[in-house]
Amino acid sequence: MVEIVFLGTAGSTFFGDNFTPSILVDNILLDCPSPCPYTLSRLGWLDKIQLILLTHVHPDHSLGVLELLWHLWIEGKGRRIQVIGPTGTHKFFENLLREIHPSKYQDILSHGVFFEAEPSTKIGNISFYRAKHTVKALAARLDFRDASVCYTGDTSPTRELEEGFRDCDLLIHEATYPPGMEEEAEKDGHSTPIQAANTARKVNAKYLALIHLPYARLGPQIEETYLSSAKKIFSNTFIPKPMDKFILEGGNLGYKS
Repeated sequence: MVEIVFLGTAGSTFFGDNFTPSILVDNILLDCPSPCPYTLSRLGWLDKIQLILLTHVHPDHSLGVLELLWHLWIEGKGRRIQVIGPTGTHKFFENLLREIHPSKYQDILSHGVFFEAEPSTKIGNISFYRAKHTVKALAARLDFRDASVCYTGDTSPTRELEEGFRDCDLLIHEATYPPGMEEEAEKDGHSTPIQAANTARKVNAKYLALIHLPYARLGPQIEETYLSSAKKIFSNTFIPKPMDKFILEGGNLGYKS
């Protein structure tokens, strides 16, 4: 049994009380935007995080790690957090912290245990694949005893992801651009709900969750268009709300109240 909590689902920037992508899969946090550590702390979940997986270092996916390192340093308990990201992740945070606190940046950075993954890397039950974005980016597959969760991060469709995500139970796929803008999405390293649904169909996924929707630019009414266009291709598509909880067990996905 795997518990999945969609902490944030908005695309590129926050919208109301919904922040950018962050998904808690058991004790693994997929992406960590700046509001994420506070949200986890408020819910009493901050201590349960064993690993943060960053798909890339764009601020809407990564700056919560900076907040968390600062918090752990101030807290002074010596706690460290594991962070896996693409090549350059450690240097990215080192440069930021050097600018923020030149005399203490190494102490702050030491509260993170960084590992940089390459496409085709496998760490425990996590397999990494190359995502097609505007910076180095990873997509990830998490395989549990009786369930699998795949997360694209930000990407346009690729054959590599289609092969790596085959037969997954839950595909969490970004959908930054509206249907009909497939060419523009690919140029920007993103996808539309139609492309996400096509990927779900090709990989034989059981469920498709659309996230990273452009609420700030196009408003919440886009959900109807996104959902209807995706469902025409892949019927088991849904758009999670912030703080939606699900249980994935034996290939079946159920909502947890």
